[in-house]
Amino acid sequence: MWMIGAKPVPDALGRINKLELLSLEELGRPRIDVVVNCSGVFRDLFINQMALLDKAVKMAAEADEPLEMNFIRKHAIEQAEELGIDMRQAATRVFSNASGSYAANVNLAVENSSWEEEKELQDMYLSRKSFAFSSDNPGEMNQSQDLFTSTLKTADVTFQNLDSSEISLTDVSHYFDSDPTKVISGLRTDGKKPSSFIADTTTANAQVRTLSETVRLDSRQSYSIRSGTRACCPTVTRVCASYRSVW
Repeated sequence: MWMIGAKPVPDALGRINKLELLSLEELGRPRIDVVVNCSGVFRDLFINQMALLDKAVKMAAEADEPLEMNFIRKHAIEQAEELGIDMRQAATRVFSNASGSYAANVNLAVENSSWEEEKELQDMYLSRKSFAFSSDNPGEMNQSQDLFTSTLKTADVTFQNLDSSEISLTDVSHYFDSDPTKVISGLRTDGKKPSSFIADTTTANAQVRTLSETVRLDSRQSYSIRSGTRACCPTVTRVCASYRSVW
């Protein structure tokens, strides 16, 4: 919401079900285009929040503002022309799995070594995580792989959140499965690799670190065999190795 430049508006009972756009004067910077790729669990449990995010993006895309101050509108106009769709559809930025489906299955392919080329992992991620959410029809999840690919291929930064003090980045392959950094690197035509950040919100003092810093911190803990509290296991080894391949 902050990057888009939208503000939640509570009703008389304090419930959040409406939004308003901050003016560019109040915002003091351009609106930032953001792609949200939700987990299947989030899709199932937080449909109202997903609807609010979609509404915020579409409100920004439809705002009559200079393109150099509104990258959401700028990109939506370009995508509408490129893909032959209307502006409101082109402004879709909230994606997840198909209804009843969970994960990209990239983690399973990596752990089982059931792939030959990285493009196979890329295609798997794009096909399974490209179902668009729309606040106009919140009960439907329609596959929009071309639109999803178009939104990702110019991304400059990726971001994930750690919210468990018991399970960290290299303890489970879920984080690797949902990380689009490698996919975006393969999609970009300029050879640029997006910067990747991890927010550790497991304590009151949230820490934002680069992906490589987070992996190094986890590796020092995970590989303390016998002498530490967390022993290394084959899955951790593979996940660590997979993350290192990105960096």
